[in-house]
Amino acid sequence: FECLFYLSKATVSVLYCKTKHSNMLRRAAVLFALLGVASAGGASSRHKRSHGVHGHGHHHHGHGPLKLTTFADGRPDGGIRQSADGEDGLDSPGDVFVFDQKLLGDDGNTVIGRNAGYCIRTDPGMPDWSGKDAPNLPDDATNNWGQCTWTLTFYADGPSGYEGTIQVSGREGDVGTSDIAIVGGTGDFKGAWGVLSTTPEPQCQGVLFRQVLEVH
Repeated sequence: FECLFYLSKATVSVLYCKTKHSNMLRRAAVLFALLGVASAGGASSRHKRSHGVHGHGHHHHGHGPLKLTTFADGRPDGGIRQSADGEDGLDSPGDVFVFDQKLLGDDGNTVIGRNAGYCIRTDPGMPDWSGKDAPNLPDDATNNWGQCTWTLTFYADGPSGYEGTIQVSGREGDVGTSDIAIVGGTGDFKGAWGVLSTTPEPQCQGVLFRQVLEVH
């Protein structure tokens, strides 16, 4: 847009010098000048919007991946974590739990949005946070696995400097780091894809889930 602006100014100068007695072309010159200023102003506004409050820059196509670190708050005061067990009262395949928790910034403290979704237990290999397990299953004895889908919602005009949502879906374990696919987004993250790596970090009470995102 800056190139268009300078080209427009040069064109206007030539037109005006050659046709200074022509009202019609003078009006055209003014119009071109106004268009040039508007284009430059639009470019300036977009340039300002492309920088978040922490200098990360908003996600947009054609650039390198955006890297973000967030935390899902699984502590007692962090939000909802509600299970829906099957009839056996154990941690069994097909059990569902839902969550709607605070989404925290990279400091693990500042609330920047919400982290909400659900998981369906697929492989209850070890006692989970409820202390229950379905015995005698040929599963992974070192971890519990579930198929999970959730949305990270960034508050508009919030401290993150972003606005919109990121959707993720994939297989998550209760122990260690799980790589989950970023399958979409809205707002600043419209059309997003990439990977979210989530790792549970036990606290004195509850757990924080460190979520490292690489967003394209």
